[in-house]
Parts: sequence; structure tokens; C-alpha cells
Amino acid sequence: MKAILSSLLLTAVALLFSNCTGNAQPQKPSSAKATANRIEVLDFHTEHRCVTCLEIERMVRKILAEDYAAHTKSGLITFHLINADDKANLELVRKYTAYGTTLVIRSFKDGKETHVDLTNFAFLNFNKVPKFTATIKKELNAALQRVKS
Repeated sequence: MKAILSSLLLTAVALLFSNCTGNAQPQKPSSAKATANRIEVLDFHTEHRCVTCLEIERMVRKILAEDYAAHTKSGLITFHLINADDKANLELVRKYTAYGTTLVIRSFKDGKETHVDLTNFAFLNFNKVPKFTATIKKELNAALQRVKS
């Protein structure tokens, strides 16, 4: 019975990742600030985006706008929507194994990168708004501590 439930859960998650539909304009992370201390939220997507993928993007953008507006305005935190199907993004796709929808928060301190892959968390919790919001904020706050220390 456990094996059947595990298989069903794995299949459901796989379907979420493979059924993305919609369009979005890509925003490549800036290489101009290669040595600057900063945080980048990378939201990879494919050409076709599902409702879940779009909702994850909407919620992350909302958190940034409502709780981190000063940091986004100053450029300390930036949001990048990246088309994983675009060959121009192949280097980033390979680096983060972002061959489908992927959510990464990466921070740079003195040229050293640290990143957290929140993809599985985001897909499993996009419909649990308080939990989703709290965890994204926790990870952003941890990234802020890294770049400001």
C-alpha cells in the first residue's frame, strides 16, 4: 500500500513539473554586478507554463513587493524570470539543473555564491499561503544576513 501511495505521489509531482503552460518574458541575471553583494531570485520556466507555475511566480513577486520593496528598489534583491527553453540561458539551466520550472534564491557575498533550491517546496506548498510565505521570507532573510554580514 505504501509503495502504491508513494508511486502516486511521485507521479503527481512529475505531472506538475511536466504540464507547465503559458508565456513570460525572460529576464537574465545581470553580470554587471558580478562582484557586488546581492540576492537574486531565479524563477525558471519552460515555454508552456501551468497554473501552479504561474501562481508560484505571482506569490514570490507579491512577497518581494510587499515585504522587500526597499531591497528590490535599491537592487539588493532582484527577481529574474528565466526561460529554461531559451538556448541563451543554457549555462544557468545546467548550473541549477533547471530543465523545467525551478525556483532558486542565490546570494553573493564578496564574489562567493550561495544558493537554495526551493523548487520542491514551492510545488508542494504553493496552495498553503502562510507556509509558503513564511518559508520564502525565511530564506530571503537568511540570504540578507549572508550578504550584509
